[in-house]
Amino acid sequence: MSSQPADRPTVLVVEDEALIAMLVEDTLAGAGYRPLLAPDGRVAPPRPGGGETADVQAAVVGLRLAAGLDGREVVGRLRERNPSMPVLVVTGFDPQAPEADLRGLGGPIVRLGKPFDCGELLGRLADLLGGGPAAPARPRRRTSDARVPAMR
Repeated sequence: MSSQPADRPTVLVVEDEALIAMLVEDTLAGAGYRPLLAPDGRVAPPRPGGGETADVQAAVVGLRLAAGLDGREVVGRLRERNPSMPVLVVTGFDPQAPEADLRGLGGPIVRLGKPFDCGELLGRLADLLGGGPAAPARPRRRTSDARVPAMR
């Protein structure tokens, strides 16, 4: 039984690193979420009744964005519109670094360090959404993988 698009939670992905954004988008879509990509922090925050971002249930936000933008600012703007929106912050900063400090951003919020495992991303997001651990994403194979001989 497949979910109808309206039944699938929409997750805003704010990440300026293209490969990470594509990985997160692919992982979320494969797990049944509807990812909504925003390459930088200039995205308009979700508004009640405000179009495609109105039904966003959670966000995955990069902590450091291009052009000196700060993921904390993006989270703050999201919180202005929806103070209880779950946010998963993705960062390469050490958790003890001042740049990785998430205090004062409201909740619920969780940090995920780069590099990260896609299963961990899904599990943390499911926990934030109150659904418990999500099933890990199935590894995807390229069509070219079938032509590569096995190593012996």
